[in-house]
Amino acid sequence: MKERRFKHWAYLNEEGMKMFGAVFPDRKVPVLSMIWSVATLPIGDQEIFMVYLEELTDEQIETLFEVLVEKFQAPREDIEKHIKEDGLPLRRELTNGSGTNHPGLFI
Repeated sequence: MKERRFKHWAYLNEEGMKMFGAVFPDRKVPVLSMIWSVATLPIGDQEIFMVYLEELTDEQIETLFEVLVEKFQAPREDIEKHIKEDGLPLRRELTNGSGTNHPGLFI
């Protein structure tokens, strides 16, 4: 895997840590962009960050699937298929900020 030159992340808030703290104990979730967007989810339109799955370790991915299977009471295969097709959104309401190592975004 080629490492990204510029990285972006979102920080989980207290509610986000309750849900995903086992996956991201440092609160830092790799995302495609530090700028949130709006997506239509089954619960309606939501402000989201897209998780950058390629930067997760195998252990994080396994733990993530355990969390999602329990939360949605769905077979792992269904969750894997959905994530493969659509990616993994992280609702902005589960975060309290974002960051980047790309200084050009601030100039």
